[in-house]
Amino acid sequence: MSLLASASASRSLGRSLSLLIMILLVLAAVIWGGRWLHYRLTHVHVIDARIKADMISVAARVPGRIEAITSEEGARPVPGQVLLSLDASRKEQDLGVLQAAEQKLQKDVVRKEAELAMARALDESRETIARRALATAEADVEQRRLALEKARSDLQRLQGMARDNMVSAQQLADVQYRVDNALNGLRRTRAELATAEAAIVEARARSLNQQVLEAELESMQAELTGIRASQRRIELDIEDHEVSSPVHGVVAKIFVETGEVVQAGQNLMLVYRPDRVWVEANIKETSLGRVAAGQPVEIRVDAYPGETFEGRVERVGVAATSEFSLLPSPNPSGNFTKTTQRVPVRILFDAPDGRLHPGLMVEAGIDVR
Repeated sequence: MSLLASASASRSLGRSLSLLIMILLVLAAVIWGGRWLHYRLTHVHVIDARIKADMISVAARVPGRIEAITSEEGARPVPGQVLLSLDASRKEQDLGVLQAAEQKLQKDVVRKEAELAMARALDESRETIARRALATAEADVEQRRLALEKARSDLQRLQGMARDNMVSAQQLADVQYRVDNALNGLRRTRAELATAEAAIVEARARSLNQQVLEAELESMQAELTGIRASQRRIELDIEDHEVSSPVHGVVAKIFVETGEVVQAGQNLMLVYRPDRVWVEANIKETSLGRVAAGQPVEIRVDAYPGETFEGRVERVGVAATSEFSLLPSPNPSGNFTKTTQRVPVRILFDAPDGRLHPGLMVEAGIDVR
């Protein structure tokens, strides 16, 4: 009897445990189902979203042969850091030729400036001397004129006295000699005055040579400016032979190898900014009315299971993805199968992580409450 009672008690306990387990399983299923239903009612869930980034195409401004690649895929360059360089030996030779021409022309300019300064000094000196000679000649002419007037006055007075036999013929002849001598002196000083005036005209004519020298100097300076402009242009070309990173970024892809000849504008590398990655989620058009900018988003990246990233909806697209398809699907036969369209939504990370690489698959749950 004791054995039967014990077996009956064991069966009863087993049924109780089974019932309890079933109740717990049903309760767990109800709780899970309730949470799942609540999540579906309050969230728009996308399982095929991807991480995106603005891929910046790095290209050279000039054609040439790649001399060295100083970066690699995955590197994190800073703005201005050289990623690769092209052979610039020919441009450097051209620059050397222009630098030599500039140095020679600079010496010619210095020499021409010295010639002009010397010409100005000599012309100024000549004109000064001629003016002084002119002033002296004018003073001599005035002095000779006064002497002639006095001699003539004396001659006229003695001629009156000679008629009264008050002076001798010798005295009269001496005064006549003085008149003739003063007249000759006046003529000579007037000739010297004319010579001095001609010297001033000549000095002024010589100064016209300064204009010729000034014109030559201006031409040389203009040529020097042109050489310097060409030199600066070649220096810029040489700088363009070094291709630098435009941003703080990550080198995503390198398309060329050392030694290749590339063209201007050819895509050489792709660089993106790790602090500006986002999630592109294509939501169904039936959920479009529930999604708006600013809504919080829970993001799970397939590459990092168990981790959750937070973000927010930045903007909702204004056209379905089918509008941008390269292969449109026309309907010439009139048959139509309605399919749910997708609208792109951009989601920004609240705290961008360097591990978030473009192209990674993510699941996004947009809280639409």
